[in-house]
This record gives sequence, structure tokens and C-alpha cells, in this order.
Amino acid sequence: MIQAVIFDMDGLLIDSEPFWKTADLEIYRRLGIDLEKHLNHETTGLRVDAAVQHWYQKFPWQGRTLLEVEGDIIDRVEELMAAGATPKKGAIELVQRLHAAKIPLAVCSSSPLRLIQVALKKIGLIDFFSVLHSAEHEEYGKPHPAAYLSTARLMGIDPSGILVFEDSIIGSISGKAARMKVVAVPEEHYISSTKFDFCDGKISSLAEFDVEAFLKTRGLESKR
Repeated sequence: MIQAVIFDMDGLLIDSEPFWKTADLEIYRRLGIDLEKHLNHETTGLRVDAAVQHWYQKFPWQGRTLLEVEGDIIDRVEELMAAGATPKKGAIELVQRLHAAKIPLAVCSSSPLRLIQVALKKIGLIDFFSVLHSAEHEEYGKPHPAAYLSTARLMGIDPSGILVFEDSIIGSISGKAARMKVVAVPEEHYISSTKFDFCDGKISSLAEFDVEAFLKTRGLESKR
């Protein structure tokens, strides 16, 4: 029986991918690197430090340390989130419905904690979660299960009794590796892809999740 729910944040609860793209393009352009043709899903779901390392290996730069570039990106994303973070379809309604049913809720994200707090405050959901956890506090980020396992520990709930909502392959792998149930909510062009077939469910948006059926059974319908 599922006892608690953990949400990823970026691309799932909030429409943040445009912010990350804008920040990446701006910051790397200052370093003389044009990522316009290179930005793809290679780094989706990774921690910022891992993404910076990824691009440094492809396009080594000078003048700024990797840590400084990481800080520049986070600062810019924070500005953008504070000004314009908006919820993804169905996010507000699902979180509020689960909270009203007294289901323990948490957020586990690759983003730094300060960005989690800024984004959730902006869309009015921060008070609905008992735990906010960032993979920045772990030795290894997603797809390693550490962040999800730590979130479960902070919630005081066995991982096998937790349902995870994720939008990325990397995050979904992390949740499954933690022995949790995972419902994938991929981007539109991935909804028909078989890449998420290892998950326990796949929906096009959080609005599609049958919350009433879930609350009756505390389980998921069998995959067809």
C-alpha cells in the first residue's frame, strides 16, 4: 500500500525548463560557448554541478571555475523563477487533493534547496509539503537513488510504500532504484516513447492521474 507521495520539481510541478535554458545560454555565451545547437535532454534531471561538468568536458573554457559557473547559473535561474514560475497542468489540484486526504507529501529535486523554496513559494505550494530535499546534499545525484532514499528517511516511511512522480528518465531511474513506485510524466514528444516502460505508470500530465481511484485503493492500476 502506498503511504506517501514524492514529487520531482523541475518540469513536473513547475514549468522551469525555459528558465534553465535561458540561464544556460546566457552564462555559457559569456564564456564564448554557444549551446543553442547542443542543449538537449542529456542533462535533464542532473544536478547543476553535474551538468556544468558535462559541458566543460565537451567545451573546456577558461576564466571561470566550474563552481563559479554553477553559481552564476543558479543565481540567474533563481531570478527567473522568482519573477515567473508557473505550475504545470494539474500540479496545484493534485497536490491539494492529496494533502486534503492527509497523504504525506515531499519534494525531491536535483535543484538546490533555495530554488525549490523560491519556486514552491511562487506557485503557492510550499506549505503542502512536509519535506523538501535537494540532491545537492548527497554525494551522488540522480540517477543514483540516494536523494530519494534520504527523502524517505526524512519522512519516516519505507521506500516501498512511496509513490514518485517524475518527468525525466534520470529521475525515474533514481526513483525505481530506491525501490519506489514511479509514475512518469514525460514531455509531450516523449509520451509515446518506450523509454519510460520500466516505470509503473505513464501519464501526459498530473491532471491525468486518477487521484480518486488512488485514494480508494492506495495503489496503481495494472499496466496494460
